[in-house]
Amino acid sequence: MHATSSADPIHCVITRALRMLWMVAAVVTTSVGHVMAQEDQETERHVAILSVYKSFDAAREDAEKISKATKIPFSMEGRVHDKKRGLIYPDDYDDEIFRGGYVARRYHTTILEGSEKETPYLSVERSDGYEGFKPGFYIVVAGIHETRDAALKQTQQFKKWAPTGYVKKTRIYMGCLH
Repeated sequence: MHATSSADPIHCVITRALRMLWMVAAVVTTSVGHVMAQEDQETERHVAILSVYKSFDAAREDAEKISKATKIPFSMEGRVHDKKRGLIYPDDYDDEIFRGGYVARRYHTTILEGSEKETPYLSVERSDGYEGFKPGFYIVVAGIHETRDAALKQTQQFKKWAPTGYVKKTRIYMGCLH
């Protein structure tokens, strides 16, 4: 039998190839694991939609009208409407990850400015922020629920002010955004 030395060119090539293969496998495994972990954090939710508009101004006006009539607060969650970019967080927003971008509402409640407790609220959202929603619209959202029944019940509470309200199912990423 012939012993191979570590200086043997074929041995070196095979060793390098195996190392490269090992690194590629590690990267692919890590990437797939990250994607799977992200998918694991996507959850089915039911959005209680009170109204739908092409115009942001019309959606905001309707949300504020309903808020005033029902005494349920309306919140933009720090976002602004930019004529070119639509509904976004301002470029100087405190959290730099959100600056200049849009993140759709994910929760039923929020902590309003000056308060320390979770409160249900109305908001205006971009339809393209939700999986399965037709893009290009602004929607007045009353809540986001784990069950269709809870969302339907909430929509019914607004029938007097939002007779065309409905519930739409989506999937929302509930993991950390940072």
